[in-house]
Amino acid sequence: MSLSSVDNLPHNLILVTIAAVSLGLRLHQIDSPQHVCWDEVHFGKYASYYINKTLFFDVHPPLGKIILAFVGRMTGYDGKFPFNKPGDSLERVHYVGMRQASALFGAAVVPLSSAIVWELSSSLTAMLLTSVLVMSDTALTVMSRFILLDSFLLFFIFLSCYLYVKHSKSPAFERQWWLYLCGCGVALACSLGVKLVGVFVIAHIGLCVIKRLWAMANQKEIPLEKFVQHVVARIYTLICVPIFVYCIIFVIHFVTLRKSGVGDGFHSSAFQSTIDGNPLYHINIPQYIAYGSEITLKNYRPNGGYLHSHPFMYPHNTAIQQVTTYGLRDLNNRWIVVPEDSEDWTTERSSVVFVKDGDLIRLKHTQTHKYLHSDDKSSAMTKIHNEVGAYSASQVSPDENNLFRIKVTSGLQDEGRITPIHTVLQLVHQTQDCSLESRGKKLPAWGQEQKEVTCNPDKIVTSSSQWNVEEVFDSRLPNIRLDWKHSKPGFLFKLMETHTLMVSNNRDLRPKADTEFISRPWMWPIAHRGQLFSVEPHILMLGNPATHWMILVLAVPVFIVFLCDMVKQQRSKAYHTNPSIEDMAIQNTYSSLGFLLSGYAMHYLPFYPMTRVLYAHHYLPAYVFSAMFTGMSVDHLLRRLAASSLIGKVLSCSIYGTLCSVSLLSFYILSPIVYGYDSDAEDNPMTFYKLNDYWDF
Repeated sequence: MSLSSVDNLPHNLILVTIAAVSLGLRLHQIDSPQHVCWDEVHFGKYASYYINKTLFFDVHPPLGKIILAFVGRMTGYDGKFPFNKPGDSLERVHYVGMRQASALFGAAVVPLSSAIVWELSSSLTAMLLTSVLVMSDTALTVMSRFILLDSFLLFFIFLSCYLYVKHSKSPAFERQWWLYLCGCGVALACSLGVKLVGVFVIAHIGLCVIKRLWAMANQKEIPLEKFVQHVVARIYTLICVPIFVYCIIFVIHFVTLRKSGVGDGFHSSAFQSTIDGNPLYHINIPQYIAYGSEITLKNYRPNGGYLHSHPFMYPHNTAIQQVTTYGLRDLNNRWIVVPEDSEDWTTERSSVVFVKDGDLIRLKHTQTHKYLHSDDKSSAMTKIHNEVGAYSASQVSPDENNLFRIKVTSGLQDEGRITPIHTVLQLVHQTQDCSLESRGKKLPAWGQEQKEVTCNPDKIVTSSSQWNVEEVFDSRLPNIRLDWKHSKPGFLFKLMETHTLMVSNNRDLRPKADTEFISRPWMWPIAHRGQLFSVEPHILMLGNPATHWMILVLAVPVFIVFLCDMVKQQRSKAYHTNPSIEDMAIQNTYSSLGFLLSGYAMHYLPFYPMTRVLYAHHYLPAYVFSAMFTGMSVDHLLRRLAASSLIGKVLSCSIYGTLCSVSLLSFYILSPIVYGYDSDAEDNPMTFYKLNDYWDF
């Protein structure tokens, strides 16, 4: 049978067969191991939070976790298992349904990627080679057998690409054209709704759309009115529709997580005031702060802590008491607001004078009776900033270095008065002309590993240099419900704050010193090292070395032939010869390959400049693109070889069979790392295949 004769087979039947085999590989022994594996400790726990409706914070958007929670609830999981640590037994937990959901979405990636190649090439052999390369990857199979997010991410990424390709082949403005384009927009929103790296597929599709519109602008047969319609249609379906769907995902997230939980402290005071069960929910406190009021100040930075002091001195300056930010509510977070010209102004004083924007104040620590202080000495950690501490009046009196000016930057105020929770302000030092700031830098053990507070001479208005009063304790002032007087933060406020938190915490993810392997992007295409999922049975997420190396090797002849074709095309232009039908078909093939190569670059290259901690599973979307590129490009070369002669036909069939056989055989050999084996046994089946010392077999 020749390669061309295979194209006569029904491709839909083959896709169904591919899907069934892919699903079977993932569902096989999916209940094993019966304990928490790797990041299931996070995403299983997050599913529990959704089921219990308690607020938590995660660096990823909510869609994947919502799907896990929904499936878990529908399959009997009650959300009571804590998922404390890897290795915790799951024997009495209904966890299999969540693993099966991951397997179902992960299995769908194989027929989706194969269908994309079919739509681009109309070649069943290219589709089959792609399916074998994707199905044979051990890392993809492992990742889709556990309670993780990557299966959902991969599914929506390649669903987006499939629908975009189908749209590009449909007649403009027909019903199917609109359906595919709207579906692509929804899938793009869902990709971003699972993980922020979903932005890569948005960029990929966006560039393809811009390229297509640019080509249309140069076509005389398309009038200006029709061109404008094309632009508007894409704005509506690929911008407006995704934004709407993405917002709906977060509406579900906020409505579901309405109870106070472990995520409260990550959010601002205003956000916390909307959470049922939080101390700030329906809180009754004074509407304004006055001199003598006892207050707490919360840093406005994402996950910012409370201004805090404790009876410990700086090791380099034993005369000054440490001032830090602390993430939990504590008595040491309380400060008394004192005017600039008085040493004794407390809540027992009968007269009430409200604090206003522009006032010079001093802050007296309630527990240690020392004043917030800064001078020209360098801070312990951030040397370019001034040090902030606390002095007692008896040590330095009078001292202008205890004076800070209030500068309101945003939020509610009434005639300059400061409103708890809603007024955002800076504290600018009177003599040093610097602003009180906390950038979240952790102090060493001598600082109780709390966050450093400094005085920044630049006085730049950033989230780390802004504060808000959260609680007010003053018996002279009447308490009111602030949410009656002031409206609660709305959806857009909560959406923006959540994304600020996700981006900042994502950026701050760093490897744990000396305890965590640092994975870098150059390692991923060569399957340099995997990620251990389970010790016993031993399960390792490692890309199939045979398929990874095969893809790299096959890229060489593809690139050489491409260069030759480009030279030939240029020579044809030089002699003013019209391209033949064969040459035009080759150009169309390269255009389709460019779509896949662009997808690979978009999902791989951005990881190089990233400083956050990376793992091998970040390569999975790029790997699928590389498998599709290899399946289609190699099929293209083999068909040209088969058309040259009878020997070429035999040789092309042999090469095709060899590639498929090596891929499937390598998966069979490596299957123990997918389904688990005893790595301590004397007859360890994987020892013989350990070609790399970094492979944890």
